[in-house]
Amino acid sequence: MSAKGKILEREALGRLTAAGFGHAAMHLGMKGTQYRPSDPMAPMASAYAAPIVAFDSQARFGFVAPAGWGVPMRFALMDTSDVLAGDILVCGADTYFVARVEDFRPPLSVLCNRVVTVSNVSGSVGNILVGCPASIEMKGRGESAQSGMPGSLRPGQFVLLLPPVPEVALQPYMTVTTDLGTSYTVNAVETSSYGFRCVISMQQV
Repeated sequence: MSAKGKILEREALGRLTAAGFGHAAMHLGMKGTQYRPSDPMAPMASAYAAPIVAFDSQARFGFVAPAGWGVPMRFALMDTSDVLAGDILVCGADTYFVARVEDFRPPLSVLCNRVVTVSNVSGSVGNILVGCPASIEMKGRGESAQSGMPGSLRPGQFVLLLPPVPEVALQPYMTVTTDLGTSYTVNAVETSSYGFRCVISMQQV
C-alpha cells in the first residue's frame, strides 16, 4: 500500500473509532452540552453541540468504582469527530474541560469544582478571564514562608487547572477569584497544550 493509501486508511479508521466511541456512549452515557470557548470574557456564552457523554476514571470504561478524592482527571466516552482540547462539557451536575485529544483514544478531561475569574497583576487594570470552569485542589502542605504576623498560619497552597482559552496568558502575581469569593495569588504557571497548571496560594486578610 502506498503512503497516501495508508494515510487514507488511518483517517477512515479514525472516523470509525470516533463513531464507535459515540455508539458506546449512546448506551452508557447521558446527553450533555459542549462549549467551545472563543471569548475569555464569556467562555460559555453559547452552546456548541449536545453530545451523549459518559465519564470514567479509567480509559477502559469499566465503571467499577468512583474516582478518588482530589483526582480530577477523567476519560470521556463520546463521539470524538468534533472535540478539541479546551472544549467544556457539562453533563448532569458536573462540568469538565477537555485537556487532550488523540486519535483512537478517548479524550482526557478534567472534572471542575469551581468557576473562576482571573484578574491582571497589580498595576494593570481589568480581568483577563471571567466565569471559566476550573479545578482547584489542595496540595500536601502550605508555603514555607510565614506572613510575619505573630501566630499566623501558613497560607494554603493549591493546584489550579484551567482549559486553554484563546487570548489568555497567565503569569505569576495574577489574582484568581472563585464563585465562592475566595481569592488566590498565582505563584507559578505551566502552560501547555493541555491548558494551564498553576500553583496558587490563598490570600490572607
